[in-house]
Amino acid sequence: MTAQGGDYTKEVHPKLRESGWEGLWIDAASALRMNDDAIIVLDPINRDVIDRGLESGVKDFIGGNCTVSCLLMGLGGLFKQGLVEWTTSMTYQAASGGGARHMREVLGQFRDLGNEVSAELNDPAAAILEIDRKVLAKQRSGELDTAQFGVPLSGSLIPWIDSDLGNGQSREEWKSDAETNKFWVLRAITV
Repeated sequence: MTAQGGDYTKEVHPKLRESGWEGLWIDAASALRMNDDAIIVLDPINRDVIDRGLESGVKDFIGGNCTVSCLLMGLGGLFKQGLVEWTTSMTYQAASGGGARHMREVLGQFRDLGNEVSAELNDPAAAILEIDRKVLAKQRSGELDTAQFGVPLSGSLIPWIDSDLGNGQSREEWKSDAETNKFWVLRAITV
């Protein structure tokens, strides 16, 4: 059982399988989710699929994307009964979804922004608009560490998370459609 992230899974899982290990792999990372020999698990939503997988020798059981899991916990019964033709989901990602390096980057950015205006924050007479201007200037300065996200996330939002699939969609958006449909191997549902 692992929740170390996709890079760990990509490195360790194939080596274990190549060594002859036939145990159950239970993972939270997305690296194996769409493999044909893996089942995305969300009991009680797809318990029947999990049971059939265990009976047929499936060894890789992967937790679903957080947005997809929440969507299916709320709408799974309607999907199973064929009462949903399509749905849309929005995801507002946390830095923690990228792992420890991403979280450190955001926290470091907040530290640097705070340091930029520390004197003003300690002065009750300092104009808040001037503080805001200095923070914004620091965010735009190119001086903040952006190695993980590519842009400053602290005090801001970025409209794109995960990798670009080259079709106007991010991998995070793609997961909603692909994983929702893989849960049951049913008819295609547009997400």
